[in-house]
Amino acid sequence: HLMFYLQSASLVQGLHSKEYKEHFLSESQKEIKHVQQFADLIIGLNGEGLEFKPYYEKMPILNSPIDILRHSLSLEEEVVSNYCERMHQAEELISTDGDWVHIFLEKQIEDSRMDVDELKQIIRGYDSGL
Repeated sequence: HLMFYLQSASLVQGLHSKEYKEHFLSESQKEIKHVQQFADLIIGLNGEGLEFKPYYEKMPILNSPIDILRHSLSLEEEVVSNYCERMHQAEELISTDGDWVHIFLEKQIEDSRMDVDELKQIIRGYDSGL
């Protein structure tokens, strides 16, 4: 998501592109924090060999604000679903590490779900012709 938001900030076009650029740059900063938080979690769980690789298949080249917003919504909804699944898997560990991952993911779900709700509100403005 980090790379998608950075790319979108550069490619966005149209009447309100300056505002969208600022929005997408702000989202990229949030994503940097998420990446660092997940890395810290993995290290804290004795993980090794972290690699930061963008998933380019999830990064289409878009320049229309509404197309970018709709793709962002799709990505964020997928993230919420994935985090919920991982949280349930962590519960099955029945351990302090599992409990910690559960708590960590609750916070991530909350943040991502707020993004989903915000994106839906912005997109509704487009869909209603505002």
